[in-house]
This record gives sequence, structure tokens and C-alpha cells, in this order.
Amino acid sequence: MQRLKRYLQVIWLPLILVIIFVIQTWAFNYWFGITPGLYLYRLIIVSLSLGIALYGPSLLFRKHSRFIYLFIISFCISALFIAQFLYFSYAGAFLQISALAYAGLATTLTGTIFTLLTPKLFIFLINIVLLILALILISKKKYIEITLSKKEKIIAILIIILITVGGYWFVLRLEKKEWGSTSRLYTDVYDLNTLVGKLGIINFTFEDGLKYLLRSNKVTASDVDFLKQWSQGRINSTSTERYFGLAKNRNVIIIQIESMENAVINQQTNGQEITPNLNQLAKEGLYFDNFYAQVGPGNTADAEFAITNSLYPLPDDVAFVNYAHNDYDALPKLLNNNNYHTYALHGDVPTFWNRSSIYPGLGYQKMFSKNDYQESRVVGVGFAGLGDEDFFSQSLPRLEKLVQPFLATLITLSSHTPFELPKDLQTLTLPNPTNLNWLQQQYLESVHYTDKALGEFIYQLKQTNLYDNSIIIIYGDHQSYTDISDAIGYNKNIFPGLSNDGRVPLIILAPGTDLQGTTSTPASQIDLYPTIANLLGIVPPKSILGQDIFNTKTPVAVRRNVITGTINIILASNLAYKYSESGIYENGQCFELPSRKPLPIDNCRELYNQQQNTLRASDIVVRGNLLGLLK
Repeated sequence: MQRLKRYLQVIWLPLILVIIFVIQTWAFNYWFGITPGLYLYRLIIVSLSLGIALYGPSLLFRKHSRFIYLFIISFCISALFIAQFLYFSYAGAFLQISALAYAGLATTLTGTIFTLLTPKLFIFLINIVLLILALILISKKKYIEITLSKKEKIIAILIIILITVGGYWFVLRLEKKEWGSTSRLYTDVYDLNTLVGKLGIINFTFEDGLKYLLRSNKVTASDVDFLKQWSQGRINSTSTERYFGLAKNRNVIIIQIESMENAVINQQTNGQEITPNLNQLAKEGLYFDNFYAQVGPGNTADAEFAITNSLYPLPDDVAFVNYAHNDYDALPKLLNNNNYHTYALHGDVPTFWNRSSIYPGLGYQKMFSKNDYQESRVVGVGFAGLGDEDFFSQSLPRLEKLVQPFLATLITLSSHTPFELPKDLQTLTLPNPTNLNWLQQQYLESVHYTDKALGEFIYQLKQTNLYDNSIIIIYGDHQSYTDISDAIGYNKNIFPGLSNDGRVPLIILAPGTDLQGTTSTPASQIDLYPTIANLLGIVPPKSILGQDIFNTKTPVAVRRNVITGTINIILASNLAYKYSESGIYENGQCFELPSRKPLPIDNCRELYNQQQNTLRASDIVVRGNLLGLLK
């Protein structure tokens, strides 16, 4: 009994601080509606583990040193909680370590910060108040110095490690049970809201900081030297002879369609057009049938990144998440500087793909997201939420109210994997029996639904004065990963036997102009930025890597392996290169275009080296935040 009392005298204060830490973590999530209740047990267990890992080591110190240690830890935790609370209240995003480079700008927000102060912040100071009270009470009475013996310290360390490791192991085990892998928790995180919901804001801050430190050495001095030399040797093969200023001062409406492959355009199943509205729009505008997605592990976010910045997505990281606070010469920023108002519209939560963090730096002045829309019904499974019909019908009135000229990007959701729609929305008549598997059938149903929603939106847009005063760009963000190309008999791939080559549709509508027809010029998503700038009569910055599709003398599209980062496919105007499974250049294939006649592999070497160097330069720019070296 005496020994138990002795132990309680040592552990009572850090134990209460651990409990307070768990309550603070829960309160942060609860107040901001971050997956409330959904991951409660997970959140409590991991917070308890982290709290013990942080406060537990105080047991190893003597009296005064113990208080100093507990005060330092408590001060740091309180500071992080308050900083994240104020930042999220202001920006609707989580404060990332990479944003600390802009900490000096906080002085300009002093007035705003004062307006965000709330009594809720007091809960993040309770730990410090408790320490002060404990110190006062203890100092007023005779206090017997209690220090654990060497053996007791070893036991304490083992218990701390056991509880900490056990808590995290429990969470990782749940992740593996739910997803089949633990990677979704840390490496494939697309919604930081969910990560914070599972782990808590302090865990997120520590994890973000660790990733930042681990990647800080990825750009070497030799990489910087390479980038400088490569930049100096760049040759601009683009002129502004065609269509420069054709759409000057027009609004720009960019529509990114989820998982829309080029394979379904102008295709039928059972005598029914899969995408009748896109087919019609392809006739009314200029349709690019040789346009390629540029995506890495971020898929949708990578497509946005490529379109917006004219830089290549990373093969092993998501720039939207881990390089959100880099300097970018983004398209919205360029148009912003040319008297455009810039908006982003999508039906998801602001933190999905970290958009609320990266959008301001890209130049978007306002974002409309899930909270700005009314969900009349849930559409989809897994990624269920705002249906495309609701999204488009509610976006149009917002567009009509915007100050012109404006840039507005709209991102659809309903054709996201697993492509499941309510039965009444499945209006495509599929053959029975069919050679399509279940996933392919669901994919066709979902893109057919999205096509219908898009058609209704364009029809309504034509009833306003916006249609004739805008250019409208419609493109697919990435392939569907369903092998739908082979399943519906789409055999137009450049390389025989290669399905899912990454081709997505691109349609540019510019009413009242001669931009009509179909072009097979090879291009990819990084080329859309300079092409739009050309149509608006705006000279893009030198830092972008894409080419104006209308004026380039050396059109090219590159696809690379998202795992190894090596080149898979290169398409130029007269040459094509296809990789080998070995990853060795010499084992690949070189073809003449358009004949597809095989050529000696050395005929593609110069083209291959050029594109490999461009990809390396782009990666260095993003990883090192070195955009300035391209100017």
C-alpha cells in the first residue's frame, strides 16, 4: 500500500496531463466536425499512446527537472493546438510544416487573428494552468522528493514503449483490416481531414514534420547544377502565330471529369451512345483525340496540378499534399494578374486532396465546396456524396453572379471508382449477355450519368450570356483502370496490345470562332496551360514546361511509370517510343509515325534523353521549390 501511494505521488500529474491531452485532441476534432464519432475509438487510443509517449518520460527526472520537462512539453503541445485551431478557423486547412517558410506573413494577419480568438482556446491551456497550480500547491507544503530507482525507471520505460507501440499497432491493424494495407494511413492520404480524424491534429503535425525533414535532402547540389544548365539550354519551340488572343477577355470555364477515358468517346454499346453529349460537344468544338493524362499517386489531384502549373506530377509523392506551399506560377495566378477573378468549384470537403491549403497559393480567390451545395440525394458508393446533376445545376447560378472576366474550374465526382450509382440513375442499356465484367458495366453507367449531367449544364449555360462570352475546356483527369478500352473494342492505341494508354478526352469550346474539328496532335495535360494563355492573348511565364498545342513545332506527350518514375511512352509528331518491362532504354521499341513502322532503337535516343531530362528538371523544381531557376 505504501509503495502504491509512493508511485501515485510520481505518476498522478503526468497521468492527468495525458487525459487532458486526449480531451484536447477530441475537442479539436469535435469543434471542427472532423469525422466526429466515426473514428472515436481509434482517436482516443492513438492520442492516449502519444500522450504517454510525450509526458511519460517525466517519470525519469527528479522533482524540479520533472516540472521543467512537463512545462516544456505542455507549452509546445498547447502552442501547436492553438496554431492549428487559428489556422483552420481562418483557412479551413491544416497548418503544414512547409508553410512555416511564410511565417513572416503572419504579422499582416494580426487583426484577423484577434477576431478568431474564442473561449474555446482555453481548453488548450488547461495543461499549463494545471502545472502552475500543482507547482504552487506543492511548494506550500513539505514535499518529500520521490525519485524512481534505476530498476523502476527501466520498468517505466518498458511500459511507456509497450503502450505507445501497442496503440499505434492497433490503429495500423485496423487500417490493414479495412484497406488490406496500412499504407492508406500515411502514404496514400488524399483527405487530410480523415487522417486528422483518425490520429488527431498533433499526430498529424508530427507526421507532416517528419515527412518534411526526410524529404529535405532529396534535392542535391548536383541536381541544382543540372537544373541551372538545363534551364539555360532550353529552346522555346512555340510561337504565337495561331489563335493568339482569339478569346481575349473571355471567361474561362474548365471542367475536369472524373475517370473519363477517351475510349468511351464516340463509342456505343448495344446501339446506345455511351457519351452522347460529349460526342456532340466534340463536334461543336475542337476535339483532341491524342491527349494524355499526367498523373502519379495523386490521380485527380495530379491532373489538377499538371493543368494548373504546367509541371509534371511526381511519380512517388503528391504535390498537392506535400508541396502545397511551394512557389508556383499557376494559371489562376497568371489570370489574376491580368484582371481575372478566379474560382474553384467542387462538391467535396475543402481538405480533400489538401485543396484548401494549396488553392490560395495557386491564385484562386475563392473556393466553393461541399458546404456550399445542397445534397438532394446521395449518389455513389464509397465516394458517395453530391451527384453531378446537383453539382452542375447549383454551380450555374453561382457562375452567373461572378464578376467577369473570370476563371472557374469545376470538378465532377460521380464517375469515381467504384462507379456505383442508384438503380434509377443507371439508364444505359447494356447488352445481355455481355462480355463486360461488373466493374466495367458500373463504369459505363457512371460516365453515362455524368455525361447527361454535363449535357444539361451546357444546355443551361447556352441560355445565359456566359456561353458566348466564354471558352469552355472539358477534359478527363485520368483513366478508369477498368480495361474498358479492350472490353468495348476500342483499338486505336498507338501501340498494339497496350490497353489503358492514359488517353483522356480534351474538348475546347469557343463559340463564334473556327475552333472546330478533330486534331490528333500529341499533347498532354501540362500543355493546356500555355494553350489557354495563347487563346486569351496572355504570354505565359517562362517557368512552365508545357507547349501551346496550336503553335508548337515539336509536339510531344510523355507517360511515365508512377512507381519507378521511368518513361513508359513517348509520342512525338513522327516518332514513338515504348518502354520495356526491364526498364532499360535499349530494350524498348522505337516506331515511325503514323505508319508504326519499327525503327532501330537509336532513332528514339535523342527524343528519349530530352524528355527524361525534362522530367528530371520538373521533379527537381517541385521537390526543391526551385521554380525561380526556370525563369
